[in-house]
Amino acid sequence: MKKIVTIALAAVMMLAGTSAFAQLSVGAGYLNSTLNKSYDGTALDPEASNGFYAGGSYNINLFKGLGVAPGVYYSMLTGKSKTTYAGFTLTDHTFTEHAINVPVNFNYGIDLRDVKFLVFAGPTFQYAIASGYKGKVLNVDHSVDSFKDLDHNPFNIYLGGGLGAELAEKLQITVGFDYGLMNISKADKTVAHRYNIKLGVAYLF
Repeated sequence: MKKIVTIALAAVMMLAGTSAFAQLSVGAGYLNSTLNKSYDGTALDPEASNGFYAGGSYNINLFKGLGVAPGVYYSMLTGKSKTTYAGFTLTDHTFTEHAINVPVNFNYGIDLRDVKFLVFAGPTFQYAIASGYKGKVLNVDHSVDSFKDLDHNPFNIYLGGGLGAELAEKLQITVGFDYGLMNISKADKTVAHRYNIKLGVAYLF
């Protein structure tokens, strides 16, 4: 998996050198994420988190209307979880994750006067730099590293797509959905998949 991310990053740099028929965009957006987990076939409560992403992509026009846009983005997620029993708080944690994402989206656009409508789809390769929980268990300070303590995999591959609009060839608005193809839990009998909803704005150079 690490080799896949390295190859994807190298491909981004190589494509960035083909300046003809290409367009750079820099943007950021809102990120909503849900982690669905199950143990031995029994579904557990999903974990919801929110955050943002920021970075840039380089759209290469392949032919009329069709392009491919590799990019590099940083994302941050955070969320809170609490368990109670008989009115007492058993656990109270805050989840935080930082990750590097390399999307490679194919896109198709249709021009209508000053607006260009887009549809895009493709894979995103992700490497989580840091991920974990901090808080209290029975009112005692407690911290958990997702990789060391929960045996989570820092690598993931998403497959997704979305819709967008370009205004006056300078401003791009997109909404997208990505589903994690990999089981990020390496623990026995545990399955964990993450999916994301994204809403972003980018400036086109």
